[in-house]
Amino acid sequence: MILALSGVIGLTGCQTPPGTPLPPALKPSLAWPDCPKLSGMYELQGEALPGTVGFYRNRENKLTLNAMLGVPVPAEAAREAVRVELVHDDTLELVNRYDGAITAHQLDLQPEDRVTCRQNQIVIHRTRDEGGMAEEPLRNISEYAQELTVEGDGSLLVKTRIINQSKSAFFSTPIPPEEYVARFRRLD
Repeated sequence: MILALSGVIGLTGCQTPPGTPLPPALKPSLAWPDCPKLSGMYELQGEALPGTVGFYRNRENKLTLNAMLGVPVPAEAAREAVRVELVHDDTLELVNRYDGAITAHQLDLQPEDRVTCRQNQIVIHRTRDEGGMAEEPLRNISEYAQELTVEGDGSLLVKTRIINQSKSAFFSTPIPPEEYVARFRRLD
């Protein structure tokens, strides 16, 4: 009887209420039942929402799905491709096709990243620390928050917020936060 009760308690303890961070693992997974399925074909270049900028990080970069998710894409693909295939398994893989070539790159989730899933949304929080140890250590710390929301018509709304900070041995320099929002129309 006690063994059966402990089994039931153990099973119910593994369930996560909607909107809570997923349990820690080697790497966060986007395959949890609470995560909406994002697989499909989307426009490569998104439409900026009113009141937001129409570029990503600098005026030369378009609001592409690859850029908004921090997934590299060859420059030729960004110039020539018009759509991107999003493959959703335990991570996200973006497949770009252009001029007979195919490139595929995965979202680089690390063990320290956090993923939260809701009915129609995935929220990813990542922190990256860059820099070295010289006579005066200088580091750049970037915090990324990405919200991927499936809209009623199947479009994907992506919000990316980046907070950067430079730190040295003597002081910390905050940099104004960056925020980008774009809608990517579903093509299939």
